[in-house]
Amino acid sequence: MEERSTFSSPPDRIGTIISRLEDRLSVVSNAVRHYRSARSLHESEESKTTTSESLFETVVQRIIQGYPVRLTDHLGIEDVQEMIDTTSDAVAEVDHGGVIINVNAAFSDILGFGYTDAVDASFTNFIDDEYRDLFRARLHSIQENGSKAQVSTPRDLLLCRVRHRKEGRVSMECVMSSYASADGALTGVIVMRDLSSHRSLLEQLQQSMDNYDALSETITEAIVRIDESFTIVFANSAVTSTFGYEPQELIGKPFWVLFPPGVFGRHEDEIRKYFYVDDQDRARIGLRNSLEVLGKNKNRGISPMEMSFGNAKDFRGRTLTCIVRDIAQRKNAERRLRHLAFHDQLTGLGNRDLFTADLSDFLKISKRMAVARTGALMFLDLDGFKQVNDTLGHDAGDELLVETARRLHRTLRESDSVYRFGGDEFVVLINLKQDPRDAGLVANKILTAIRRPFILGNGSGHGQAVTVGVSIGIAIVPAHGNSVETLTKAADLAMYSAKEAGKNRFAYYSKSLDRRATQRWQLEQGIRTGLDSGEFRLFYQPLVDADGYIKGVEALLRWNHPVRGNIPPSLFIPPAEETGLIIPLGNWVLETACRDAKRWNESGYPELYVSVNLSPRQFEQKNLVEVIGSIIEATGITPSNLKLEITETCIMSAPESSIEKMLALKERYPGLTIAIDDFGTGYSSLTYLSKLPADIIKIDLSFVSELFSRNNEKIVNAIIGLAHSLQLDIVAEGVESREQWNYFREHNCRTLQGFHFKEAVSSEDITALLPGGSLSPKE
Repeated sequence: MEERSTFSSPPDRIGTIISRLEDRLSVVSNAVRHYRSARSLHESEESKTTTSESLFETVVQRIIQGYPVRLTDHLGIEDVQEMIDTTSDAVAEVDHGGVIINVNAAFSDILGFGYTDAVDASFTNFIDDEYRDLFRARLHSIQENGSKAQVSTPRDLLLCRVRHRKEGRVSMECVMSSYASADGALTGVIVMRDLSSHRSLLEQLQQSMDNYDALSETITEAIVRIDESFTIVFANSAVTSTFGYEPQELIGKPFWVLFPPGVFGRHEDEIRKYFYVDDQDRARIGLRNSLEVLGKNKNRGISPMEMSFGNAKDFRGRTLTCIVRDIAQRKNAERRLRHLAFHDQLTGLGNRDLFTADLSDFLKISKRMAVARTGALMFLDLDGFKQVNDTLGHDAGDELLVETARRLHRTLRESDSVYRFGGDEFVVLINLKQDPRDAGLVANKILTAIRRPFILGNGSGHGQAVTVGVSIGIAIVPAHGNSVETLTKAADLAMYSAKEAGKNRFAYYSKSLDRRATQRWQLEQGIRTGLDSGEFRLFYQPLVDADGYIKGVEALLRWNHPVRGNIPPSLFIPPAEETGLIIPLGNWVLETACRDAKRWNESGYPELYVSVNLSPRQFEQKNLVEVIGSIIEATGITPSNLKLEITETCIMSAPESSIEKMLALKERYPGLTIAIDDFGTGYSSLTYLSKLPADIIKIDLSFVSELFSRNNEKIVNAIIGLAHSLQLDIVAEGVESREQWNYFREHNCRTLQGFHFKEAVSSEDITALLPGGSLSPKE
């Protein structure tokens, strides 16, 4: 089989190309018909001859229309003989071997050979050698087909050089036909005419036909042409791969054989419109550029198909070209892309976009129902996930998220939906019968499922048990909102409320949360502007030795709002920590404290140090060492006069990386001191405590304030003993009485801090206190 190149083009592009070729084919064929008709009419009027003079035109028209050209199929034998005798075209009748058995008068007039010169001679004697094989092949075809009707094609319009008795060689147009006599004998008829002005039209017709055939055979889409009765009149070879039929199998078959039962009937009226509405008008009346239908492959069964249409042509009757492609692979790809677009790749859960679409549908259905459909929207945030990620690595974190998704699926009903928004945030949409309290039952099940230990890294053979919690915010649909945005905000606020209440619990949305959110937002905006406008100030609380003399100061941040007045740190530090504003705020605190300490050092107090708290968000910065180093170098403070306070909880959230950062700071800036703040509240293990490169332990004021209660004194004694054994200094904060002062002096606690000595004061007040040095309260 001859190999052919193929290409694939979009259906609309193919339709345009096919349509243009059909337009050209139609114009050329119509021009030929017009020329033939005009010429026949002209000759008829001048010579008053009959229509039998148009034998050449008759054969050509049959060829153009693709019909059998055996003359006796549409004329009687007597009519054939009359037409041969009276036509102005040269005609030679030949037997099956090509021997001339009769010529008409026009043959002698045109070529100069009389009856006796031609009869019994081989017709090939009258044509050039190069054309003889063509005539022999055609005669052989006539003989092979016998009495069957033989369909000619435009390729049977032959141009050849024929002998002339006097003028040598002349160019002629030739067509071949046949007729059967009463006894069934088959006679070949060769009709010849001088080349005339219509030759170029025939060449154009031939070229257009060739181009149409070539194009239809070089594309991978099936091309099927149907007439107005939905009968297939043409099919290209691509129908074999699309529908499983050979092209010749489909010619004459009804169009609906290419579709499953009932499918064509649903689209028949719409397809019929394409016969009468051309492409440029289809959009205006709402006709689509293409149809998606189910097609039927003879061998493979049913597949989705896409069908587009050329403009209908009045050619061989009114016909419509349909371009059909199998889109099963495209549909599969679209389904995969849709899944990727609407699902989280790690857990396989729906993502934010799918959640938005599902909740929108839920609300639309609820509005249409007589009794509003009730549901609950839950926002979930894992408690402790960050510590797992930082301590065990991102692979362990991913494993935890995947297992969380599995547990949520197992806990919920099939009618409920779960989504992942990113990070450790999950969203659950559940259907409720009516009682909103049912959402609390589901939330408790989720809490129980997530509390169970996660075994991470089990695939590597040494799994580690990890426990996390989950904070859940619940909004009731539609009681707490009738839009995606409103409900999302409500559930989010409820989730933050659960976290603020202690984590690992659930909370329902209430309107009071909106007020708190508004206040929180105002605080966040105020922090941003306050830092730029100088609303923040540093106060300093003295740190004294056992005798009450000032050793250093702790920097404490204060905010004097122009409208609200003094705002306590307990109100503005948490939102600053959550939003990340604590980082620029903390950097300002550190730099300001270092500059003040440097000024006091240069004013005659070279040993005075400043102690600065680092927030968890600050300490988590990857470039923490560089940030602190740049401030030390910019302010010129001696590193030994700077003490950094880090909470025990912050250190123990990721002990390995904490130790690494602390060592890097002390190595780069020798003399810099690190204190563990709020010691006793972070549940640090003795193993890690012995490894921490810390210099000071600060006993949390919660223990100091209740120092003489039954158990607190024992705890304080244990902390002091531990610090001494590890050769760490001790700071007791929150000392407010003489009894507490005496206790810590007796237990060799060398640094004290509290209202008993001095509250936090401005830098100017510290400057005034330094000359005296002693803050020992009078008896």
